[in-house]
Amino acid sequence: MSSRQRSGTSEAAPDLEERAAQVFARRRFGPWTAGDESELSARLAQDAPYADAYRRVEQSWAAVGQQAASADVMAMRERTLSRARRWRSGKRRPSLWRLVAALAATGFALAAAYELAPFGWRPGEYRTAIGEQRSIELADHSRIALDAVTRLRVHFSKDARIVQLISGQAQFWVAKDVARPFRVETDSHVVVAVGTVFTVEYVGQEMHVAMLEGRVAVLAQRSSDAPLDVERTSPQDAASKGRDVRTKPLSGIASRLVDRDIELTAGEALHVRKDGQATVIPHADLAAATAWREGKVIFHKESLGEAVRQLNRYSSLQIEISDPVLASMEVSGLFEEGDSLAFVEAVQSSLPVSADISTPGWVRLHLHPN
Repeated sequence: MSSRQRSGTSEAAPDLEERAAQVFARRRFGPWTAGDESELSARLAQDAPYADAYRRVEQSWAAVGQQAASADVMAMRERTLSRARRWRSGKRRPSLWRLVAALAATGFALAAAYELAPFGWRPGEYRTAIGEQRSIELADHSRIALDAVTRLRVHFSKDARIVQLISGQAQFWVAKDVARPFRVETDSHVVVAVGTVFTVEYVGQEMHVAMLEGRVAVLAQRSSDAPLDVERTSPQDAASKGRDVRTKPLSGIASRLVDRDIELTAGEALHVRKDGQATVIPHADLAAATAWREGKVIFHKESLGEAVRQLNRYSSLQIEISDPVLASMEVSGLFEEGDSLAFVEAVQSSLPVSADISTPGWVRLHLHPN
Protein backbone atom coordinates (compact mmCIF):
# COMPACT_ATOMS: atom_id res chain seq x y z
CA MET A 1 0.00 0.00 0.00
CA SER A 2 1.49 3.29 -1.07
CA SER A 3 2.21 5.92 1.52
CA ARG A 4 2.11 8.67 -1.11
CA GLN A 5 0.28 11.87 -0.17
CA ARG A 6 -0.19 10.96 3.50
CA SER A 7 0.67 14.52 4.36
CA GLY A 8 0.27 17.78 2.52
CA THR A 9 -2.04 17.98 -0.48
CA SER A 10 -4.41 15.00 -0.69
CA GLU A 11 -4.81 12.91 -3.81
CA ALA A 12 -7.66 13.71 -6.19
CA ALA A 13 -10.90 12.13 -5.01
CA PRO A 14 -11.18 9.56 -7.86
CA ASP A 15 -7.56 8.44 -7.36
CA LEU A 16 -8.08 8.28 -3.60
CA GLU A 17 -11.22 6.20 -3.97
CA GLU A 18 -9.55 3.91 -6.49
CA ARG A 19 -6.64 3.29 -4.13
CA ALA A 20 -9.00 2.72 -1.22
CA ALA A 21 -10.99 0.25 -3.33
CA GLN A 22 -7.82 -1.61 -4.27
CA VAL A 23 -6.78 -1.95 -0.63
CA PHE A 24 -10.29 -2.93 0.42
CA ALA A 25 -10.47 -5.66 -2.22
CA ARG A 26 -7.08 -7.03 -1.23
CA ARG A 27 -8.03 -6.96 2.46
CA ARG A 28 -11.31 -8.71 1.76
CA PHE A 29 -10.13 -11.29 -0.77
CA GLY A 30 -6.40 -11.59 0.00
CA PRO A 31 -3.51 -11.83 0.08
CA TRP A 32 -3.36 -9.75 3.27
CA THR A 33 -0.72 -9.83 6.00
CA ALA A 34 -0.38 -8.51 9.54
CA GLY A 35 2.01 -5.90 8.16
CA ASP A 36 -0.63 -4.76 5.66
CA GLU A 37 -3.14 -4.43 8.50
CA SER A 38 -0.72 -2.36 10.57
CA GLU A 39 0.07 -0.08 7.62
CA LEU A 40 -3.60 0.40 6.83
CA SER A 41 -4.41 1.25 10.46
CA ALA A 42 -1.65 3.85 10.50
CA ARG A 43 -2.87 5.50 7.30
CA LEU A 44 -6.49 5.53 8.43
CA ALA A 45 -5.36 7.32 11.59
CA GLN A 46 -3.12 9.84 9.80
CA ASP A 47 -4.93 10.60 6.53
CA ALA A 48 -8.52 11.77 7.07
CA PRO A 49 -9.46 12.06 3.34
CA TYR A 50 -8.19 8.55 2.69
CA ALA A 51 -10.00 7.27 5.78
CA ASP A 52 -13.25 8.81 4.49
CA ALA A 53 -12.73 7.23 1.05
CA TYR A 54 -11.99 3.84 2.60
CA ARG A 55 -15.06 4.08 4.81
CA ARG A 56 -17.26 4.83 1.79
CA VAL A 57 -15.89 1.77 0.01
CA GLU A 58 -16.48 -0.43 3.05
CA GLN A 59 -20.00 0.93 3.52
CA SER A 60 -20.74 0.14 -0.11
CA TRP A 61 -19.65 -3.43 0.40
CA ALA A 62 -21.59 -3.69 3.67
CA ALA A 63 -24.74 -2.78 1.75
CA VAL A 64 -24.17 -5.80 -0.48
CA GLY A 65 -23.89 -8.06 2.54
CA GLN A 66 -27.53 -7.42 3.42
CA GLN A 67 -30.01 -10.01 2.22
CA ALA A 68 -33.47 -9.44 0.76
CA ALA A 69 -36.31 -11.78 -0.13
CA SER A 70 -36.66 -10.76 -3.78
CA ALA A 71 -35.37 -13.40 -6.21
CA ASP A 72 -34.81 -10.72 -8.88
CA VAL A 73 -32.67 -8.63 -6.56
CA MET A 74 -30.69 -11.66 -5.41
CA ALA A 75 -30.05 -12.59 -9.07
CA MET A 76 -28.73 -9.09 -9.72
CA ARG A 77 -26.51 -9.38 -6.67
CA GLU A 78 -25.11 -12.67 -7.96
CA ARG A 79 -24.35 -11.15 -11.37
CA THR A 80 -22.51 -8.28 -9.71
CA LEU A 81 -20.55 -10.55 -7.40
CA SER A 82 -19.54 -12.66 -10.41
CA ARG A 83 -17.56 -9.63 -11.57
CA ALA A 84 -15.62 -9.80 -8.32
CA ARG A 85 -14.92 -13.49 -8.93
CA ARG A 86 -13.68 -12.72 -12.46
CA TRP A 87 -11.46 -10.00 -11.04
CA ARG A 88 -10.00 -12.46 -8.52
CA SER A 89 -9.34 -15.09 -11.20
CA GLY A 90 -7.48 -12.58 -13.36
CA LYS A 91 -9.72 -13.16 -16.40
CA ARG A 92 -10.91 -9.63 -16.35
CA ARG A 93 -9.67 -6.69 -14.30
CA PRO A 94 -11.99 -3.69 -14.51
CA SER A 95 -11.51 -0.57 -12.45
CA LEU A 96 -11.86 -1.63 -8.85
CA TRP A 97 -13.72 1.53 -7.98
CA ARG A 98 -16.25 0.82 -10.76
CA LEU A 99 -16.60 -2.68 -9.35
CA VAL A 100 -17.30 -1.36 -5.87
CA ALA A 101 -19.68 1.22 -7.31
CA ALA A 102 -21.57 -1.61 -9.01
CA LEU A 103 -21.67 -3.46 -5.71
CA ALA A 104 -22.99 -0.30 -4.06
CA ALA A 105 -25.76 -0.03 -6.65
CA THR A 106 -26.72 -3.61 -5.91
CA GLY A 107 -26.73 -2.77 -2.21
CA PHE A 108 -29.09 0.14 -2.77
CA ALA A 109 -31.43 -2.14 -4.71
CA LEU A 110 -31.32 -4.61 -1.87
CA ALA A 111 -32.15 -1.86 0.58
CA ALA A 112 -35.16 -0.84 -1.50
CA ALA A 113 -36.30 -4.46 -1.64
CA TYR A 114 -36.04 -4.64 2.14
CA GLU A 115 -38.31 -1.63 2.55
CA LEU A 116 -40.98 -3.37 0.43
CA ALA A 117 -40.58 -6.87 1.86
CA PRO A 118 -42.62 -8.06 4.87
CA PHE A 119 -39.54 -9.75 6.30
CA GLY A 120 -35.98 -8.49 5.94
CA TRP A 121 -32.57 -8.39 7.54
CA ARG A 122 -31.78 -6.66 10.81
CA PRO A 123 -29.92 -3.39 10.19
CA GLY A 124 -26.44 -3.42 11.70
CA GLU A 125 -26.27 -7.21 11.96
CA TYR A 126 -23.13 -9.09 10.97
CA ARG A 127 -22.50 -12.81 10.97
CA THR A 128 -19.96 -15.34 9.77
CA ALA A 129 -20.33 -18.97 8.73
CA ILE A 130 -18.18 -22.02 9.46
CA GLY A 131 -14.60 -21.26 8.45
CA GLU A 132 -15.36 -17.60 7.62
CA GLN A 133 -13.73 -14.60 9.28
CA ARG A 134 -14.29 -10.97 8.44
CA SER A 135 -13.37 -7.46 9.57
CA ILE A 136 -15.66 -4.45 9.69
CA GLU A 137 -15.09 -0.78 10.39
CA LEU A 138 -17.79 1.09 12.27
CA ALA A 139 -18.95 4.66 11.76
CA ASP A 140 -16.76 5.89 14.64
CA HIS A 141 -13.67 4.19 13.10
CA SER A 142 -13.74 1.41 15.69
CA ARG A 143 -13.01 -1.97 14.12
CA ILE A 144 -14.27 -5.48 14.80
CA ALA A 145 -12.78 -8.77 13.62
CA LEU A 146 -15.34 -11.58 13.68
CA ASP A 147 -14.21 -15.16 14.15
CA ALA A 148 -16.00 -18.01 12.42
CA VAL A 149 -19.61 -18.81 13.45
CA THR A 150 -20.12 -15.41 15.06
CA ARG A 151 -23.17 -13.20 15.09
CA LEU A 152 -23.46 -9.66 16.42
CA ARG A 153 -25.53 -6.49 16.09
CA VAL A 154 -24.31 -2.89 16.15
CA HIS A 155 -26.33 0.12 17.30
CA PHE A 156 -25.01 3.65 17.77
CA SER A 157 -26.86 6.48 19.48
CA LYS A 158 -25.80 9.98 20.51
CA ASP A 159 -24.63 8.75 23.92
CA ALA A 160 -23.73 5.07 23.43
CA ARG A 161 -22.03 2.65 21.04
CA ILE A 162 -23.54 -0.80 21.54
CA VAL A 163 -22.50 -4.16 20.10
CA GLN A 164 -24.66 -7.15 20.99
CA LEU A 165 -22.53 -10.28 20.78
CA ILE A 166 -25.22 -12.90 20.27
CA SER A 167 -22.77 -15.78 19.90
CA GLY A 168 -19.20 -16.46 18.82
CA GLN A 169 -15.97 -14.53 19.22
CA ALA A 170 -14.69 -11.13 18.14
CA GLN A 171 -11.77 -8.77 18.65
CA PHE A 172 -12.46 -5.07 19.15
CA TRP A 173 -10.32 -2.01 18.43
CA VAL A 174 -12.27 0.78 20.10
CA ALA A 175 -11.89 4.36 18.91
CA LYS A 176 -11.69 6.70 21.88
CA ASP A 177 -14.84 8.68 22.59
CA VAL A 178 -15.29 9.51 26.27
CA ALA A 179 -18.76 10.92 25.67
CA ARG A 180 -19.97 7.63 24.16
CA PRO A 181 -18.70 4.51 25.96
CA PHE A 182 -18.40 1.41 23.79
CA ARG A 183 -20.47 -1.49 25.15
CA VAL A 184 -20.23 -5.14 24.17
CA GLU A 185 -23.33 -6.86 25.52
CA THR A 186 -24.08 -10.55 26.01
CA ASP A 187 -27.13 -12.05 27.66
CA SER A 188 -25.42 -11.98 31.05
CA HIS A 189 -22.77 -9.23 31.02
CA VAL A 190 -21.69 -5.93 29.53
CA VAL A 191 -18.08 -5.01 28.71
CA VAL A 192 -17.65 -1.22 28.74
CA ALA A 193 -14.67 0.51 27.10
CA VAL A 194 -13.66 3.99 26.02
CA GLY A 195 -10.60 3.31 23.85
CA THR A 196 -8.89 -0.08 24.00
CA VAL A 197 -8.26 -3.47 22.33
CA PHE A 198 -9.81 -6.68 23.64
CA THR A 199 -11.48 -9.93 22.65
CA VAL A 200 -14.79 -11.36 23.81
CA GLU A 201 -15.98 -14.92 23.34
CA TYR A 202 -19.56 -15.86 24.19
CA VAL A 203 -20.58 -19.46 23.54
CA GLY A 204 -22.88 -21.74 25.48
CA GLN A 205 -23.67 -18.96 28.00
CA GLU A 206 -19.99 -18.78 28.98
CA MET A 207 -17.97 -15.62 28.43
CA HIS A 208 -14.23 -15.04 28.12
CA VAL A 209 -12.68 -11.57 27.90
CA ALA A 210 -8.98 -11.06 27.10
CA MET A 211 -7.35 -7.61 27.37
CA LEU A 212 -4.65 -6.59 24.89
CA GLU A 213 -4.54 -2.84 25.51
CA GLY A 214 -6.14 -0.36 27.86
CA ARG A 215 -8.84 -1.31 30.32
CA VAL A 216 -12.52 -2.22 30.44
CA ALA A 217 -15.22 -2.64 33.04
CA VAL A 218 -17.29 -5.83 33.10
CA LEU A 219 -20.81 -5.35 34.42
CA ALA A 220 -23.28 -8.02 35.47
CA GLN A 221 -26.69 -7.84 33.78
CA ARG A 222 -28.65 -9.05 36.78
CA SER A 223 -30.53 -7.67 39.75
CA SER A 224 -28.63 -6.41 42.77
CA ASP A 225 -30.15 -9.12 44.96
CA ALA A 226 -28.60 -11.83 42.76
CA PRO A 227 -24.84 -11.22 43.00
CA LEU A 228 -22.50 -13.06 40.71
CA ASP A 229 -20.70 -15.98 42.39
CA VAL A 230 -16.91 -15.82 42.22
CA GLU A 231 -14.64 -18.82 42.12
CA ARG A 232 -12.20 -18.73 45.05
CA THR A 233 -8.79 -20.00 44.02
CA SER A 234 -5.88 -20.19 46.44
CA PRO A 235 -2.32 -19.40 45.27
CA GLN A 236 -1.49 -23.09 45.73
CA ASP A 237 -4.35 -24.14 43.46
CA ALA A 238 -3.36 -21.52 40.92
CA ALA A 239 0.21 -22.78 40.86
CA SER A 240 -0.99 -26.35 40.33
CA LYS A 241 -2.98 -25.18 37.30
CA GLY A 242 0.09 -23.49 35.85
CA ARG A 243 -1.41 -20.01 35.88
CA ASP A 244 -1.74 -17.02 38.17
CA VAL A 245 -5.38 -16.59 39.10
CA ARG A 246 -6.98 -13.94 41.27
CA THR A 247 -10.62 -13.35 41.97
CA LYS A 248 -12.69 -10.36 42.96
CA PRO A 249 -16.22 -10.31 44.35
CA LEU A 250 -18.68 -8.94 41.83
CA SER A 251 -21.18 -6.75 43.62
CA GLY A 252 -24.33 -6.95 41.49
CA ILE A 253 -26.00 -4.85 38.83
CA ALA A 254 -24.10 -1.85 37.46
CA SER A 255 -25.49 0.18 34.60
CA ARG A 256 -22.74 2.81 34.42
CA LEU A 257 -18.97 2.70 34.34
CA VAL A 258 -18.72 4.24 37.82
CA ASP A 259 -20.76 1.30 39.18
CA ARG A 260 -18.48 -1.27 37.58
CA ASP A 261 -18.39 -4.79 38.95
CA ILE A 262 -14.84 -5.54 37.91
CA GLU A 263 -12.10 -3.80 35.98
CA LEU A 264 -9.66 -5.54 33.64
CA THR A 265 -6.39 -4.08 32.40
CA ALA A 266 -3.94 -5.08 29.66
CA GLY A 267 -2.67 -8.64 30.06
CA GLU A 268 -5.64 -9.80 32.13
CA ALA A 269 -8.53 -12.07 31.24
CA LEU A 270 -11.89 -12.90 32.76
CA HIS A 271 -13.78 -16.17 32.40
CA VAL A 272 -17.41 -16.41 33.51
CA ARG A 273 -19.05 -19.84 33.55
CA LYS A 274 -22.71 -20.30 32.77
CA ASP A 275 -23.40 -21.03 36.45
CA GLY A 276 -22.20 -17.50 37.27
CA GLN A 277 -18.77 -18.27 38.71
CA ALA A 278 -16.12 -15.82 37.50
CA THR A 279 -12.33 -16.04 37.51
CA VAL A 280 -9.88 -13.24 36.79
CA ILE A 281 -6.54 -14.30 35.27
CA PRO A 282 -3.91 -11.58 35.79
CA HIS A 283 -1.30 -13.05 33.44
CA ALA A 284 -3.45 -14.41 30.63
CA ASP A 285 -2.24 -16.33 27.60
CA LEU A 286 -3.00 -13.63 25.06
CA ALA A 287 -1.30 -15.57 22.27
CA ALA A 288 -3.82 -18.38 22.71
CA ALA A 289 -6.72 -15.91 23.02
CA THR A 290 -5.86 -14.25 19.71
CA ALA A 291 -4.36 -17.19 17.77
CA TRP A 292 -7.49 -17.37 15.60
CA ARG A 293 -6.48 -14.04 14.05
CA GLU A 294 -3.43 -15.85 12.61
CA GLY A 295 -5.33 -18.96 11.50
CA LYS A 296 -4.21 -21.00 14.51
CA VAL A 297 -5.80 -22.64 17.54
CA ILE A 298 -3.77 -23.16 20.72
CA PHE A 299 -4.81 -25.50 23.53
CA HIS A 300 -3.18 -25.71 26.96
CA LYS A 301 -4.60 -28.66 28.88
CA GLU A 302 -8.00 -28.02 27.33
CA SER A 303 -10.77 -30.58 27.58
CA LEU A 304 -11.18 -32.55 24.39
CA GLY A 305 -14.84 -31.55 24.24
CA GLU A 306 -13.99 -27.84 24.37
CA ALA A 307 -11.18 -28.26 21.84
CA VAL A 308 -13.54 -29.98 19.42
CA ARG A 309 -16.14 -27.24 19.89
CA GLN A 310 -13.59 -24.62 18.91
CA LEU A 311 -12.19 -26.55 15.94
CA ASN A 312 -15.67 -27.19 14.55
CA ARG A 313 -15.94 -23.45 13.89
CA TYR A 314 -13.44 -23.69 11.09
CA SER A 315 -14.21 -26.81 9.07
CA SER A 316 -17.13 -28.40 7.26
CA LEU A 317 -15.69 -31.71 8.50
CA GLN A 318 -17.26 -31.84 11.95
CA ILE A 319 -15.88 -33.80 14.91
CA GLU A 320 -18.30 -35.46 17.33
CA ILE A 321 -17.73 -36.97 20.79
CA SER A 322 -20.52 -38.93 22.44
CA ASP A 323 -18.62 -40.22 25.49
CA PRO A 324 -18.45 -37.67 28.36
CA VAL A 325 -15.37 -39.41 29.78
CA LEU A 326 -13.55 -38.92 26.50
CA ALA A 327 -14.77 -35.33 26.22
CA SER A 328 -13.25 -34.53 29.62
CA MET A 329 -9.73 -35.72 28.70
CA GLU A 330 -7.13 -33.00 28.22
CA VAL A 331 -5.31 -32.04 25.04
CA SER A 332 -2.54 -29.54 24.32
CA GLY A 333 -0.98 -28.29 21.11
CA LEU A 334 -1.04 -25.80 18.26
CA PHE A 335 -3.23 -26.58 15.25
CA GLU A 336 -4.20 -25.00 11.96
CA GLU A 337 -7.77 -23.78 11.73
CA GLY A 338 -9.76 -26.06 9.47
CA ASP A 339 -7.32 -29.00 9.59
CA SER A 340 -9.60 -31.34 11.53
CA LEU A 341 -7.87 -34.50 10.30
CA ALA A 342 -4.48 -33.38 11.64
CA PHE A 343 -6.11 -32.74 15.01
CA VAL A 344 -7.75 -36.19 15.01
CA GLU A 345 -4.43 -37.84 14.16
CA ALA A 346 -2.73 -35.99 17.02
CA VAL A 347 -5.47 -37.01 19.45
CA GLN A 348 -5.22 -40.64 18.36
CA SER A 349 -1.48 -40.61 18.98
CA SER A 350 -1.82 -39.27 22.53
CA LEU A 351 -5.16 -40.59 23.83
CA PRO A 352 -6.92 -43.98 23.75
CA VAL A 353 -9.15 -42.86 20.88
CA SER A 354 -10.44 -44.39 17.68
CA ALA A 355 -11.97 -42.40 14.82
CA ASP A 356 -15.01 -43.37 12.76
CA ILE A 357 -15.11 -41.64 9.34
CA SER A 358 -17.87 -43.76 7.81
CA THR A 359 -20.33 -40.85 7.67
CA PRO A 360 -19.46 -38.16 5.07
CA GLY A 361 -18.67 -34.83 6.70
CA TRP A 362 -18.25 -36.32 10.17
CA VAL A 363 -15.48 -37.78 12.32
CA ARG A 364 -16.80 -39.54 15.41
CA LEU A 365 -14.33 -40.14 18.22
CA HIS A 366 -14.72 -43.15 20.51
CA LEU A 367 -12.88 -44.22 23.61
CA HIS A 368 -10.96 -47.47 23.29
CA PRO A 369 -12.28 -50.10 25.70
CA ASN A 370 -9.87 -51.12 28.48
